Amino acid sequence: MACLNEPFTSVSVWISRNAMIKKHPLFFFLLFAFPLSWYPWIIALIQGRQSGPNPLGPLVAAILVSALSGGWTATKTLLARIVRWRVNIFWYAVVLMLPVLTVLAAATINVWVTGASISNHPTLPGWREIADRFIFIFLFIGLGEETGWRGFALEHLQKNRTAVQSSWILMPIWAIWHLPLFGSEIVVAHLIPFLIGVGSATFLSTWIYNRTNGSVLLPMLFHTTVNTVGAGLVFPMFQGAGLVSLWWIYAGIWAILAASIVLTTGIERRLSASENLFQQTAGAPLIVN
Repeated sequence: MACLNEPFTSVSVWISRNAMIKKHPLFFFLLFAFPLSWYPWIIALIQGRQSGPNPLGPLVAAILVSALSGGWTATKTLLARIVRWRVNIFWYAVVLMLPVLTVLAAATINVWVTGASISNHPTLPGWREIADRFIFIFLFIGLGEETGWRGFALEHLQKNRTAVQSSWILMPIWAIWHLPLFGSEIVVAHLIPFLIGVGSATFLSTWIYNRTNGSVLLPMLFHTTVNTVGAGLVFPMFQGAGLVSLWWIYAGIWAILAASIVLTTGIERRLSASENLFQQTAGAPLIVN
């Protein structure tokens, strides 16, 4: 009889666990996202090496929890956010141009105001190399992080919280996720401005995600452009004190931009009349549950 009851017991346990995941999806997302992201870093530490997080961890965790809690319907909804491209062209300009203008403004202020100099006159990468770097960052860092943090975590947080409250909650979680970078890519002198940048990016990404009707694609492009132009092109031009001052100026500009948007236009999910019309004519859904 014990053998006959084992399958029923297993099914009962599975249903119970599935119900728990459905009731607490965000908790289980974080429970999966951190180990799936940090395992290269943990292995490297054991071996006496350094390694960053696996950026695809949040993506895998989001798909896994969506599948376990809502089946194919929830998974399809999550994946649909990644390819939601039919948004007002204004937002493409924002995600592609704002990072470029911000880092150029920071570098200009750094040179003109603080007297920082460009170190060793580095050779800038060619357009082919920039394009390759952009595609790599987009398919790994952009896709991996933004699907998890915006497409899943932010979406669930906003079900019973405001966009600002959700961003405040998500901000330290996202910052802690970057822990494997501290001491290697992020040194002590850059830590505080890096955290300011992460905090500002959290609110700006919420703004972009909400105003594009829950598109993960646009935050992906924003994240990719920030990393490609900032970390890949401009920051390597400075060293020493000049690099530290660039970090602070750069973080300060992002903080001012984020605070200005939160206090003026807000970051809640809202479409203007013209954007509503655009979405309707494009055939995109207006409401995302």
